[in-house]
Amino acid sequence: MKRFQPNLIIIILIAFSTALLSVNNYALESSLPHSLSPRIKNQFYLEAMVVEKDRIFERVSFLKTLENVNEKSASVFYEPQDRELAVSAIRHIRKMQSYHNEWIDVHDALPVTVILYRNPLIFQQHLPIHAYENLQALYVPAQETIHLLVTKDMDENTKRFLELVGHEYTHHWINSYLLNNKLDNRHLPRWFEEGLAEYAGKQSVREVPDFVPLNFIPFTRLHSVKEWAYENRRRSSHRPYRQSYYAIDQLVRDGNDAKIKSLLLNKQKNFYRLFEEETGESLIEFEVRFLREELMNMKR
Repeated sequence: MKRFQPNLIIIILIAFSTALLSVNNYALESSLPHSLSPRIKNQFYLEAMVVEKDRIFERVSFLKTLENVNEKSASVFYEPQDRELAVSAIRHIRKMQSYHNEWIDVHDALPVTVILYRNPLIFQQHLPIHAYENLQALYVPAQETIHLLVTKDMDENTKRFLELVGHEYTHHWINSYLLNNKLDNRHLPRWFEEGLAEYAGKQSVREVPDFVPLNFIPFTRLHSVKEWAYENRRRSSHRPYRQSYYAIDQLVRDGNDAKIKSLLLNKQKNFYRLFEEETGESLIEFEVRFLREELMNMKR
């Protein structure tokens, strides 16, 4: 009889854990807003297993204080005074979906959740630990959620708001597209993905930023998330977002925008080797040429 005691203890522990998990899931299920998609709800369940439950319920409680507008492509949570912004975000996401289908590839992206904040402190509290500073918006792939801080200047001019929606939704679209092709974004240099998001966001509101050639930094030093975060934290006039925007802009003007799909779906080759094969020039040659061309454009 003693021989079976360890197995009995294991069975009891499993049964107890299962019951406890069921109770927690039921409590979470009953507290989640009905407008959340089943996919997003599953993310909450998974987080509840590995993150402090109090934090999860705190996030859920906050969502329940907000209004919601929901459709197939997106679900937007907002404070009552931001209804017009929420509706415009939905419209802009539809626009971005069509834009990416025409520009990169036809893909029915997964629904995205957008949370609009007014309070900077609450905004920061609901973000995961990250390496960036002074954020106004952040896409969290694990949550399939865009967190966006609404500022007073956005009340007067929604252009910045829509640009941020377009930028962050592009991150979501890329992640959804890669997932559909059994990939993730780990093979992509940060400058390339951020450049795509920055280019698409600015194109969506017909904005062309000023070029600052003297603050250029080699793209190989903007490859990893850590390197990108460092350059964003530096107190200098260097702007990696703008530089990366112009790299994508140059690819488009070169007629290489069709090659972006190949670079996104790269499964085996080194990104820079594939870049050279697709464009016909090394990254260094590309950097030198696009800087020269931008300088010439500035003189005109």
